[in-house]
Amino acid sequence: MNPRPFGVVLLHGKWGKPPFSHAPLGAALAQAGHRVASPTLPWALGRLYDVDFASALDEIGREVECLRQQGYERIVLAGHSLGACAALAFAAQRGTLDSLALLAPAHFPARLAAEGITSDSLATARDALQGASPERRIPVVDVNQGQRHRLRVAPACYLSYFDPAGPTDWAANARALPPSLPVHWAIGRDDPAFGRQMDYAFHLTPAHGRRVHVELDADHGGTPDAAAPGLIRWLADL
Repeated sequence: MNPRPFGVVLLHGKWGKPPFSHAPLGAALAQAGHRVASPTLPWALGRLYDVDFASALDEIGREVECLRQQGYERIVLAGHSLGACAALAFAAQRGTLDSLALLAPAHFPARLAAEGITSDSLATARDALQGASPERRIPVVDVNQGQRHRLRVAPACYLSYFDPAGPTDWAANARALPPSLPVHWAIGRDDPAFGRQMDYAFHLTPAHGRRVHVELDADHGGTPDAAAPGLIRWLADL
């Protein structure tokens, strides 16, 4: 048993469903003595953006508070893929964490818009907000690891996740992290984001003696499992 266990909130990736691809990591963390929570979030396959991003952060906050009420004084928020985007945003905008782990980071709204993938949907959502029924769901594009799907999402909700200048912006959130927060960033060499300079935001996070950037022999989905041994050692060192 870890003498000073963390309470860990694991955030799954886009279109995930239980037990989620981070399940092996959760099991390893539990075996190491940590308490793990793994909520089903608004970008899960069974929810598909049923609430906006601010409400998603509220859900994460309730998981954090629940662990604190159980007596865990140290909390680590660990996110995979879009979950990493949300973990970074929560740490920047809500605080109350002791460490942050970002695994196979993904969902970069600025890049999606710049490549024209979401530009039409963003315009449609902005127009819909000015229309007679701004709450009605509209057809928009979502993309996950190169797979594009048409979904129906309320316009304000869609913008909260996909607006390049919105609350999921990696650069703004990286710069806003508390200087005292240690960050563990892990990416697989077989991840499509590897080599595309998608880890630029790591270098925008405040310098910290325990800040680490790890490259793994893994693909996108396998990164949480591959990251487990190093992440557990990192937490022990904290």
